[in-house]
Amino acid sequence: MARSKYGRPMKGATRRVPATIQISTGVLDIIDEYVEKKDAAAKGAYSRSDFVNEAIEEYIKKLGLTAEG
Repeated sequence: MARSKYGRPMKGATRRVPATIQISTGVLDIIDEYVEKKDAAAKGAYSRSDFVNEAIEEYIKKLGLTAEG
């Protein structure tokens, strides 16, 4: 498994780069609460980044666009 320069192993073979997004604190609180619950259920294997990537992939599918990988 490839390792990113940010220390976390990358999942799969796709290239990942850091991205900055602007998000309201209320939405971030909702995401963080969900991530905390899922992370606990997965025993430490789920992050905010995982959530954002999954949400983006679902939205791309909804739009009928093709996602990388």
